[in-house]
Formats: sequence, structure tokens, C-alpha cells
Amino acid sequence: MGSLLMSMGSWNTGRKYRRARPAHEPPATTFPPCPPELFPCTCRTNPAMKHLLGFLCLAPTMALMGQDDALLAGVTAMRKADHSSATVALDKAVADAPANGRTWYYRAMNRMALGDNDGAMLDLDQVLRLDPRDVHALLRRAEVHQVRGDMDLASTDLYRVIGTTPTGPAAEHALFELGRMAVLRNDLPAALGHYDRLVELAADNASAWCERGIVRSFVHDDDNAVADLEKALELAPDTDKAYGALAVVYFRQGREQEGCYALHRAHDLGDRSVEELLLLRCDR
Repeated sequence: MGSLLMSMGSWNTGRKYRRARPAHEPPATTFPPCPPELFPCTCRTNPAMKHLLGFLCLAPTMALMGQDDALLAGVTAMRKADHSSATVALDKAVADAPANGRTWYYRAMNRMALGDNDGAMLDLDQVLRLDPRDVHALLRRAEVHQVRGDMDLASTDLYRVIGTTPTGPAAEHALFELGRMAVLRNDLPAALGHYDRLVELAADNASAWCERGIVRSFVHDDDNAVADLEKALELAPDTDKAYGALAVVYFRQGREQEGCYALHRAHDLGDRSVEELLLLRCDR
């Protein structure tokens, strides 16, 4: 059971993210997704954020309408994962329009995809000199800080995002990351605070309920953990991680049959980390 708890706490399992469109949002528009390689830290440690990353990546793209050909060519190449061509085009875009923060922003994203975190940091710093309230650049810079191991600087940027835009996808992304980072340093009260705020902001966010339920299970707040995890499954029935966490709590409560059912559901949905516990507790 301990190994399962560790696997759930690692944030490296495939998380399912579901968020319904609130009534105040405009109808959804279909855009090509942002390549995951543009977000090496968040997509590795927080796959659930791909939904928000798609929005956050594409929001600056709207500013490209009417911009020069070099910037558009660079973004197009980057979305096709043609980073060599993107590098040439985006270097030209920066040279042609150094006062345009979008040129620096997209070159930073391309450099992140190439693993050039030092270069990406320089470009993101320049974006924020041009516009200190650019939440997209703050999120990306926090990501680079994490890759470089500068967790305090990453936290500072994430808190700046929330201070700049207290609600919406950028704030949700920041709260997810702050919660994850708090768990990694074993600061569970801080993690609960971040996830409480996230649930308050986005009650239809299945992963918010799931993550808070997992942290509550860590501190043996079992009844509330079950409530959160069951809410996550109500919103997104294919959330394998929630089933795995529920199983641990059910077993602790003596609910063996429900625990085994939850483990089998997690396994059926692709979570192979539960196989040992299945063998020990259920397949006898």
C-alpha cells in the first residue's frame, strides 16, 4: 500500500482532466493543441494541465493577427515541431520587432522545447521587462525555474500570476503547480490551501477535487478524502488516479469490497501501479 501511496504522490501518473465550460464563457473554439514538448516541466509532472496549456498557449497567438511573416512562420514551424526552422524564423522576428513581446515569448517557448533553458530564461525576462503583467510569460518562466531547480523563484512567479489574474485558466494553472510543489516538499497544509482555492475557483475541475482528495488521504482525513475523490469521479469517471487513491482509503476504513472494485477500475483504466496491491488484497 505504501508503494501505491508513493506512486500517487509522485504526480507522474497519467491524470485525466475534465472541465466543463462555465456559462459565462464563450462557446468553445477548436484549435490545434500546443505540442507537449513546449512545456517540458508541466507536461511531465502535471499531464492534467494540457487543457489549460492549450488555452494559455493559444491566447497569445491571437495577438499574431496582422503581425509580420517571420513571427507567423516561426509559430507555424514550432507547432509542427520543426524547431530548426522555427529558430531561424523567430530569430528574425526578434531582430525585426524587438519591442514586440510576442516575438520573445515564442522564441522562449521554442528554446524550451529544444532544452535551451538559459536562452528561454533570457527571452522570458525580456517579455516581462516589456510587460511585467504578462501571465503567460510568468507561467513559462516558473516552468523554466522548476526545470533548473529554482523552486523559490518558480513560486514567486506563480504567486505573481495569481496576484495579476486571481481567476481564470492562468490562476488555475498556477494553483495546480503551487499545490504540486507543496506536496513534493511535504508541506501538506500549504498544498491543501492551494487546492481549496482551486476547488473554489473551478468547482467543475475534476483534477482539483482529485488532488485535494489525495492530499486529504495523506493526512488521514478519510471521510473528506472520499467525498473529494468521489466528486472527481462524478465529474470525470475515467480518472484512474482517483480510483487508486479511493482504494487506499477504503482499505483503511475496512471497506474491502469497495477497495478491490476501485483497484480493478484503476487497473482497467491503465494504472499499472496498482497491480501489486491488487495481488495482495484482492486476487486471492
